[in-house]
Amino acid sequence: MKLASAFMSLFLIIFLSVGIALADGAGGQASAYSDLLEVLKAKGVLDQQSYDKLKKNEAASPAPAAGTLGLLDVLKKKGIISEEDYNRISKEAGSAPAQAISKTAPAPVQTAQISPASSPAPVAAERPLNGALTDFEDGFARLTGDKVRLKIGALLQAGWLYDDSGISVGSPPTGQISNTSDNTFFVRRAKLFFGGKIFKKIGFMVSMDGTTNPLLSDAYAYLDYIPYTRVTLGQFKTPFSVDQLLSIGAIPTINRSLVTNMIVNPQLRDVGVMLSGAYHMKNMPFGAGYATEIVNGNGKNNVDDNNQKDWAGRAWINPFVEGLTLGGSWYTGDTRAKAGTGDHNHDHQKWGADFEYNPAMVKGLRTMGEFEWERRYYDNYASHDIFSGGKAFGKYAHTFGYYLEAWYRVNGISGPASFLNAFEPVVRYDFLDENTSGVANDRDRWTFGANYYIDRYVRVMADWEVIHAESGLAKDSLEKIDLRSHNLFTTLLQIKF
Repeated sequence: MKLASAFMSLFLIIFLSVGIALADGAGGQASAYSDLLEVLKAKGVLDQQSYDKLKKNEAASPAPAAGTLGLLDVLKKKGIISEEDYNRISKEAGSAPAQAISKTAPAPVQTAQISPASSPAPVAAERPLNGALTDFEDGFARLTGDKVRLKIGALLQAGWLYDDSGISVGSPPTGQISNTSDNTFFVRRAKLFFGGKIFKKIGFMVSMDGTTNPLLSDAYAYLDYIPYTRVTLGQFKTPFSVDQLLSIGAIPTINRSLVTNMIVNPQLRDVGVMLSGAYHMKNMPFGAGYATEIVNGNGKNNVDDNNQKDWAGRAWINPFVEGLTLGGSWYTGDTRAKAGTGDHNHDHQKWGADFEYNPAMVKGLRTMGEFEWERRYYDNYASHDIFSGGKAFGKYAHTFGYYLEAWYRVNGISGPASFLNAFEPVVRYDFLDENTSGVANDRDRWTFGANYYIDRYVRVMADWEVIHAESGLAKDSLEKIDLRSHNLFTTLLQIKF
């Protein structure tokens, strides 16, 4: 009921502010006021007694300001508008009846943008919302105000896939696997985001994903008190790999690259502290940025399982070539030995190099590529003769892989064919060698896709993946999927705001 009252309050404020302003002179304002009473009675906001009293007051004092004050008294007593709104509108209506409401359109409200933890950015200037939306559920959340601003977002991905290998994987790399069905409907993501600013230099982000257990994805606060440096504390994405730093709702393909799924995804998020910053030269294609962190090294929603902390970082540069970004990532840490073995902890190393190029001469074209390498200790194979129990591995694996992808957002078409401007074809080739000392355990994949943007918040995606897997993977693999050569066709509907 309180939420409904807030929206009703907003409706009344708009009606009072716009409807009366559009009427010409006192006679027009009085007519608008009379119409407003009829609407409120029809909607059940005013009962017969209140309506009769206000109509009587209108006849006795046709001045629109006096009628407005009487109506506000009724609305305030019924709890439809707040004390703050009552005082503000009463002051405007009572002090200047003829000019109480300006005939010019109000300035648009600018929503605070929540910048990623790895790239601090100034928040746009903001005019407070009307009091009707300022307090929600008696202060449970403050959408905007002098000190606190909140942004709420969502990401929903749902689709259907067909896999001619006889299995289906709704959420790579290891989740929702079925070895008894070759097609399935699936929900990939169902996320809610809550982010905002407290004062000007303190911000936060919390996100939850209903498709994972536990639900919590991000939970961090950041401070922007040091020039060109943001301090982030909590649970956040590890700054390794340009592919994984992009939201899965922003990448041009439905699935991430093979190498990202194996090397990055096991520690996609972690708990710790991070420093990050960026610099861009004005009027020149030069910039640089960095992010470095110290984390538990045990993944999201986990406390540390050894006394060592892991260190990761990423740096990038725009080297005076418009649209070009070169980056590098590194990671070093320790993995706890398997319980009961009495063995010491095992070191964990990985690094990567990447590029992005969006040529200015071809508007809408984007290209990206990355190479990643890792040295990690594995106790067991993830899979032995598909979906049976893993067997002992007990040694280090040296893994490397890469991908190259390009996508083009059609643009510049006018006339009857302008709908093609929402079309985006994409192609990617990626490769993974999960253990360089193993035999016949490589994978490669071609992805041919097409995206269509129904709206800035809604896109439809379709990908055809041609995966080639060498024979050794079906028997012994450190991954659970893509163990045999197959074709995968996937469609996806995404809503993201």
